[in-house]
Amino acid sequence: MSKRAIQILSSCSDMYKAKATKKAKPAVKYVYMDEKVHLWLNDEIINMYMDLIIKRSPETIHAFNTFFYLSMSVNGYENVCRWTKNVDIFSKKKLLIPMHIDEENHWSLVCVDFEKKSITYYDSLGNRNFVCLKQILQYLMFEHFDKKLVEFLPSGWTLTNMGRHCPQQSNLWDCGVFVCVFAEYLARDEKFDFSQKDMPRFRKQIKSEIINKKLRIDMPQA
Repeated sequence: MSKRAIQILSSCSDMYKAKATKKAKPAVKYVYMDEKVHLWLNDEIINMYMDLIIKRSPETIHAFNTFFYLSMSVNGYENVCRWTKNVDIFSKKKLLIPMHIDEENHWSLVCVDFEKKSITYYDSLGNRNFVCLKQILQYLMFEHFDKKLVEFLPSGWTLTNMGRHCPQQSNLWDCGVFVCVFAEYLARDEKFDFSQKDMPRFRKQIKSEIINKKLRIDMPQA
């Protein structure tokens, strides 16, 4: 674990609120409200959590890191075709893609369900992103032909923006936590039964799981 990640994980006792100090050198962005500091989860923390999900379910789940979508959408398939050199995503049950929306400084998640033939966009602020969904579908088409030399048939696939039909955040800093929890629940095929009020507890859980390098065996009960 890098110094940057350790700094984020240890910057406050409950990973939710912390006092600002003059000597602190935070690796994340801060919003000051009532003399408190609210922490965003950064790319490194989210990537470590995705790795834990893969580690627990290597046969059924694959997750790209947070740089995948940006690399693919800006530079095209050629820039990411080697990312799956050693993995067949089409042999998995689900593909999880955490992504950062630079314009909004916001984290969201895409889930590709190969069994249900669906690509779904989850956003804890209720935003929609049809452009992203179409780009991921196009990626699947390129990837299938590149790796299997057979055309990917998009017929029968559905593209869905969950909008506000998924748990929503009521602040400006919990989007990364929601992305991690969305991914964890989707990986276990669990219904979303959590809300904003559960985020402080999930922050503690994420911190514990990353430090212990292992996800909890049982689904966390919200």
